[in-house]
Parts: sequence; C-alpha cells; structure tokens
Amino acid sequence: MERLPLAVLTTSYPLHPDSSSGIFVQRLVASLPAPIEASVVVPADTAAEWPEKMAGIHVQPFRYAPRAWRILAHEPGGVPVALKRHRRLYLLLPVFLLAMLLALLRVARHAAAIQANWVICGVVAGFVGKVLARPVVTTLRGEDVTRAQRSRLDRWLLNLCVRWSARVVGVSEAIVAWLRSEFPAQASKFLVIENGVHDALLAMPRPIRHAHQPVELITVGSLIPRKGVDQIIGALAQLPRDAEWRLTVVGAGPEEQALREQARAAGLSEQVRFLGALAPERVADELAMADLFVLASHAEGRPNAVLEAMAAALPVVATDIAGVNEIVQHERTGLLFHDSDGATFVAHLHRLMNDPTLRAQFGENGRRWLVERGLTWAGTGRRYAAVFNELLGRP
Repeated sequence: MERLPLAVLTTSYPLHPDSSSGIFVQRLVASLPAPIEASVVVPADTAAEWPEKMAGIHVQPFRYAPRAWRILAHEPGGVPVALKRHRRLYLLLPVFLLAMLLALLRVARHAAAIQANWVICGVVAGFVGKVLARPVVTTLRGEDVTRAQRSRLDRWLLNLCVRWSARVVGVSEAIVAWLRSEFPAQASKFLVIENGVHDALLAMPRPIRHAHQPVELITVGSLIPRKGVDQIIGALAQLPRDAEWRLTVVGAGPEEQALREQARAAGLSEQVRFLGALAPERVADELAMADLFVLASHAEGRPNAVLEAMAAALPVVATDIAGVNEIVQHERTGLLFHDSDGATFVAHLHRLMNDPTLRAQFGENGRRWLVERGLTWAGTGRRYAAVFNELLGRP
C-alpha cells in the first residue's frame, strides 16, 4: 500500500526514555498502522541533544530559546501551567509560536496530512494546512474545553482551530457534545475517538492480598490544582485511625511541596509516598501492586490514568464529572462522588477499603468493559487512520 507521510504537532512528547511528557501522544502516534509514517514536531527541552528516532518514530524538536529557558513545554500541566508559574515566559511566547510554525512548515511540506494536539497546535497547524493545502485533524482534550469556557481569548483560539481543521476529534462524548452545541455550523467536523490502553495492562494479574496487609491506594497525574490531590489527602485524613492503608502518588508538579506539607501536618507522612513522574513501565508496575485507584480532579477530558487503572483491573473512586462518568460506572466499576461532597468521598473510600470482594468485582467489571468496547491503542490508531484515508480519498 502507498505510504502516507503524516506531520504530528504537539507541545508535549517524551524526548527521553524516562520522560512521561505527553506519553499518550506518543502512544497514539505509535498505534497508527502502516502505511502511515509519522514525523513529530515538538518543542525542545533543556537537553543538549535528542534521539533522531524514538520507538521507530521520527522526532524533530524545535529550538525556541537558549537551553536553560526551554521550560515552556514538557513541565507538568503543559504550557498553561508553565506560563502561570513563570510570567517571564510570556516574553518567549511569540518566538515559541513562530518557531513552531516554521518547524511545522518544513516537515509538513513532505506530509500528506497534519495531526495536531490541543487548541494552540490546532491553530498553528490549521494555518500551515491552508498554506500547503494539507488536511488537518486536531485532537482536543478536557483542558481545551475548560479554558474556552472561561476565557474569551481561548474561545477565539478554539474558534480558529475549529474553522481551520478538516476534522476535530474529541477524546470523550462530553467534549464533542459541547463542541456541537457551541459550533453547530461546524458540527459535521466533530467526532469522538477514545484513547486506548496497552494490551499488557489488560493481561496483568492481580496480586494476592493477605488480611493483615494495608490497602494500597494509588493516584496518577500531574500535581497541579486541577487534579485535586489535596482532596485525596484530606479525605484519607478523615478515615478512622485504625484503618490500614497507604497512598502512592505518581506524578510531579508545582503542588508537590504543598501536598507533602499537607500530609505531614495531618500526620500521614508515613502513609503517603510521592514517587514523582515515572516512565510508563514503572507506572504499570505500581498499578500492578495497587488495590484501589483514586481520582479527585475538578475537571478532566477523558483521563488516561483512569483507563489504565481499569485495564489493570483496579476499582476506581473518582469525582462525578464529565469525561470521568463516561468510563467509571457507579456501583459497577467504581464509586463516584460530587466534587464538593467530601463526606461521600470518605464514605466511598472506607467502603471499598473494607470490602476486598467488592474491589475485585468492580475491577473485573472495568477490565471487561474496556475489552468489550475495544479500547486498545491499536483500535484508536485504526480509527485515526480511517479519518486520514477519508480526507485524502484513499481506500
């Protein structure tokens, strides 16, 4: 079959084997079937050099500042959090966007189509697509919609992104429903393509627990305010003192020190361990040793961490918010609580921590649901390939 060169534009992508920056973008690109040949355009980080290929994928970082200043992307929370933490980086933003534009122009000249991730990349890719007459498929996630709902500038950028993209993919039904309601004239462009999980997680055996062992809880995500890890620690602090548990926090971010201090002040330093950002293989290892996954986010798109926890047959306790309640079925695969309802959160934790049979039942239900839906990365890659083939008039 004739090769299909594809340019992929993203602000987050793992440039090193132990990096977790934009790992789900890497998994999406790696899942694209032959004959698609992807070249990834991504901001450079503070390293001196980058591999020309990672997992067989061409990666082309673009420089936009001296090495020590290349912190606008790749940090937990991405560009928005970096700008909020380091106001001086706004001075770099015009140079960053121009460097992104020029880098994509170079790569897209040799591509048949462009795939962009997040709104700002969709705007840049949309402009390049018009210049080079290339179709653009932009993937949006929860933060894109949340920001557009709160900011006129972000709403304007989203409008440009939608107008200049041939297709706009939402990773959840909630995202696409909102887009269709806000942009009815463009409704035919929107479609849902869900992220997948690795087959290895679906085959992962659950550990055998003994009655005297503490219940192992885990949460995975950037340590930023939106993720609500402080709510998790606060809820655990309200459990009975004789409850035996341990929480593993996987992820890095600007909230880490405050969260450590919160755990220390609550007398939980010995029960809450912070592992920082881990490579995907190590995250899988931690999921394999856990009994219960916890998510307390205030807003999400369709959290990959929850999907991976369900693939590992873990029950989930999570906030009842759009994107999450599409995948966590209350009283079947986990338990949901309203964002402001701390008492119910504590009750859900206490209930599952004391019922290993229910934990196992919820975990197996979640894994079975993923298998029935075909939510693997291979399936996700095939759906994207079908979109590119349709736009390019290929069989």
